[in-house]
Amino acid sequence: MLRRGVSLLFKPCSSSAALALQTRSVNFYDAPNGPAVKLENIEDEWYNRQRPNLSLLDKTPWTQPDTWIAPNAVVAGDVDIYDQVAVFYGAVLRADLNKIRIGGTSVVLDRAVIHTARAVPTGLNPATLIGDHVTIEPFSVLRACRIEPKVIIGARSVICEGAIVESEAILTPGSVVPPARRIPSGELWGGNPARFIRKLTDHERDRVISEAAQHYLNLAERLKEEELPNGTAWRDVEAYREKLVANKEYTWINFREQKYLMRLQNEAAAMDKLMGQ
Repeated sequence: MLRRGVSLLFKPCSSSAALALQTRSVNFYDAPNGPAVKLENIEDEWYNRQRPNLSLLDKTPWTQPDTWIAPNAVVAGDVDIYDQVAVFYGAVLRADLNKIRIGGTSVVLDRAVIHTARAVPTGLNPATLIGDHVTIEPFSVLRACRIEPKVIIGARSVICEGAIVESEAILTPGSVVPPARRIPSGELWGGNPARFIRKLTDHERDRVISEAAQHYLNLAERLKEEELPNGTAWRDVEAYREKLVANKEYTWINFREQKYLMRLQNEAAAMDKLMGQ
């Protein structure tokens, strides 16, 4: 990929002194040709080797063709993801100790964390099981719990081991569900620890919960269309620019080094000014 801010392309100068003078007066954002690309050895390349799907031991995530996983999300280990599921930016699904299952048309929003345990205090299944039409809002944490279909988990909520959230329930943002606690169907709960607030209205049960998930699924479709496919066209660009350098059409200037020298000059000037006082 592009190594931004490391080096720039300039026309060759007649002398090294003139080259240094030219560099010291460069404004990086106005520099000709913008950031340069240099061909590097594979072990030296500064690539983002982030992979959304990771195998752990002998377990590999299982997803559907219409599953969207953001480029910087992590889905690792024994994870089953069903139809039309979206995992947004920075979310982590780590199934190293047990299974994670996410039902169809569910969404895991930004920075949410879902993981499992080897065992839970109740003796129930320590896997994390999430049903259909579930919305897990940003920064929530779910561990070895069970979420039935048509549920909204409010932002920054924590659901502990062995807890169960029954279908058509809503947790307000910032809720904490203690271990082995059960949230009954058709109710709104919130607080730390989570407590009953009120019964859900028919509108909330029939439309709000489903529409919340569908809204984010529609957004995921647009985000998916904006992603660039993986490819190697950038290698041809790097080779072409390397050829220009080899033919003396351009000269490399290490912008990072020049920035460091400029900082030393500024520090020396400040010290001289201080001593003069």
